[in-house]
Amino acid sequence: MSDFDGIQERQEGKSRMPLGMTILFIGLLVFGICYMYLYSPQTTGWTSADQYQRRIEALRTAAVAHEPAVAASGMPEPVAAQQGSAIYKAECAMCHGDKLEGGIGPSLTGPAFVHGGTMTDLVRTISNGTTNGMPAFEKQLGREKIEAVAHYIYASHGK
Repeated sequence: MSDFDGIQERQEGKSRMPLGMTILFIGLLVFGICYMYLYSPQTTGWTSADQYQRRIEALRTAAVAHEPAVAASGMPEPVAAQQGSAIYKAECAMCHGDKLEGGIGPSLTGPAFVHGGTMTDLVRTISNGTTNGMPAFEKQLGREKIEAVAHYIYASHGK
């Protein structure tokens, strides 16, 4: 035992680290080295900017490929808008109002849509829902009915 300022300390066992602490320390070192290797741009070439650009390009490609399909759906816009009106009143009016004026959900008549104003954006928003509380309707309505509702909203926008 050593004595320092009246405090006595044991000398035995002081030079060794407990086994559990040694295993934890070595595990953390191995994890840190692997993490730095796997997520370092110098070793993998991965950057968040490149990932963002790839996602944007994929969305643009999907949007460009989808626009002609919506236009060539075989349904004339007035017919689609009429069918969409009936579907809208049955499925959407409870949240967005009978005249698209809003209520629980946002107004669909304003100067701009919250989640994009193209037909593709409308179809995507109705199909997938939003993080602000709108549920996804793709399974409930199906693609044709969603496109009809989107035609109705798009044709009524700004009126």
